[in-house]
Amino acid sequence: MVRSLAVATLLSVVALPARADILVGSYGDGVAPQALRAFADGASGDALPLRVLGGPQSTIVSASGGSFEPGEGVLYVADFWGQAVRVFPAYADGDSAPLRVLDAPILGQVRTVAVDPVHGELATTASGCCLIGFALDASGAAPWLHLLDWGGSSTSVTQLNYPASLTYLAASDEIALTDRDIGSPFAPKVLVFNRTDAGNTAPKRVIKGDLTAFGGWLGGIAWDAQAHVLLVAANTSQPDGSVSARILAFDDAADGNVTPLRTIAGAATGLELPAGSYLLGLAIDPLRRRLVASVSADTEAANNKLLVFALDDDGDVAPLQVIAGPQTGFESIGAPIWVPPDAIFGDGFDGPA
Repeated sequence: MVRSLAVATLLSVVALPARADILVGSYGDGVAPQALRAFADGASGDALPLRVLGGPQSTIVSASGGSFEPGEGVLYVADFWGQAVRVFPAYADGDSAPLRVLDAPILGQVRTVAVDPVHGELATTASGCCLIGFALDASGAAPWLHLLDWGGSSTSVTQLNYPASLTYLAASDEIALTDRDIGSPFAPKVLVFNRTDAGNTAPKRVIKGDLTAFGGWLGGIAWDAQAHVLLVAANTSQPDGSVSARILAFDDAADGNVTPLRTIAGAATGLELPAGSYLLGLAIDPLRRRLVASVSADTEAANNKLLVFALDDDGDVAPLQVIAGPQTGFESIGAPIWVPPDAIFGDGFDGPA
């Protein structure tokens, strides 16, 4: 049975403050610690952060991504260079210490994390290659609950290589992730597993092939629970080094070599990118029905930006908001995290009953 709470009902029950927040961190170089910056969800242009989470007590080295968990009202922050998942109050500010830190040695460089409050689990990557699940309240060198093996051995059927991003599909109790083949031509793909899958288990579904428009490589993935749609960030390098990026929408039960339902791409979108830039992460604002995308630039800080689209956009459409400029403090930004208004710290999302 699936429990749904529509946005209209949510708004009628809860008195919302004026805004939600968009958070984004930075990969950095692993030496100089990077902060997590929060912006109003309606921000645009060269905006100053509302608050900045970082400093010695925070122990954040590089916030590459993360996820909001509504039950506790906390953020799960994937710290790539810090090799940990750090948990903070959702509206933490300044040099705040984490509530807890999961730093089991098997984690390695954490790029992504998703949470499942119904079953009390978090999903992330292990040693760069594998899909791993921990208890939601795990800390320190806690034992894992289940681990899917790397797909590179001669007997492996998992197809896991180096997952870039993952999302939890509450309606079907599955994990969907972006990855690429181990051997040439390193074809990009989306793999879908049962949440509890472990060991040498094949994916339930694989989205892959020329019809998908995945191009050269994939970045973020996000799930629109209301529409039952997967959103995928795709990139293609051009001969001059520039990158043509696009956001692709698929039915969340899609399998095989399938065409997207919709594609956000073209000159007006802001996704035709200079060399050194690429479309990295995606986050969904289910209240305003918005899609937040991060463009990360390895060489030119000025090319880092956040783009906000209508969640159902299709074609060569201009973003509703572009957050970029020197006041933002952006530097090689990670994947965005959407945090709802602080009045909503309950389950406002689809999930199993």
